[in-house]
Amino acid sequence: MSADFEIKKIGNHEIATAQALILMFGDDRSDDENFTFADDDYTALMLARDDFHVIVALAGGRLIGGLTAYEMKMFKRPTTEMFLYEIEVAEAYRRQGIGKALIEKLKQICLEKRIVEIFVGTEKDNSAARKLYESSGGKADEDSVWFNYLIE
Repeated sequence: MSADFEIKKIGNHEIATAQALILMFGDDRSDDENFTFADDDYTALMLARDDFHVIVALAGGRLIGGLTAYEMKMFKRPTTEMFLYEIEVAEAYRRQGIGKALIEKLKQICLEKRIVEIFVGTEKDNSAARKLYESSGGKADEDSVWFNYLIE
């Protein structure tokens, strides 16, 4: 399936689109009885933040992908870095440049805000993600290892 698509950053009034993206992302812990997805009020608060970005891909007005990213002010030097937290493209629309276009839009936002670095993590065996990040200009740091702390 070849798609004509639109890439855009959504605003705080586009709660339904943000909620659809949350469901597209899913969560590994969603089967936990204590886990809850963000409600409309919380989603609106997040979308209103200047340092949080939700970029979506739409085809015919329908959500087909998106990403979230956080600006992180550095402590040791007066700069900000961008953390690309999540990215997803619906399976039927993969390998059509949509993920790359989402990242390009994030790069454009970084240029406008004078942010000079984006970072993102993925599993070593996630070849699709690694290929996307490399094809969109990302450089792998083979010396880095990410650790996760789940606070229970």
